[in-house]
Amino acid sequence: MHTDTTTVLPFPRRDARRQRTAARSGVRLELTPRGRALVTTIAFLAGLVVAALALLVFDVPAALAGSGQEQQISVTVEAGDTLWEYAERYAPEGVSEQEYIAQVRTMNHLPTGRVAAGQQLELPVGDGVDR
Repeated sequence: MHTDTTTVLPFPRRDARRQRTAARSGVRLELTPRGRALVTTIAFLAGLVVAALALLVFDVPAALAGSGQEQQISVTVEAGDTLWEYAERYAPEGVSEQEYIAQVRTMNHLPTGRVAAGQQLELPVGDGVDR
């Protein structure tokens, strides 16, 4: 007759489980570099969302833009007038003549810089300009 021997292990004691959890209570978890990058990215994106919502709620762009009404005058081109002369006369301070002419051409949908006598033009003007 052949008999096999088996080893019977005892059940873990309840005290042993408590000792294991008590030993782990002092362990401090730390983030890996990848985890720190992820947390930083999430915090940054949350900040962007909060900033965007604040801009929408408080309507900051409209407040920064001012009244939104650019001063303009309407002139009738006379014989011999050029956009360059209008730029010298009406351009706001700090705006070059070339920039001013580009603005006038855009506002009036002019394909070139030439103007004809009798043509109506809308001109942006600065504060200290005599009309």
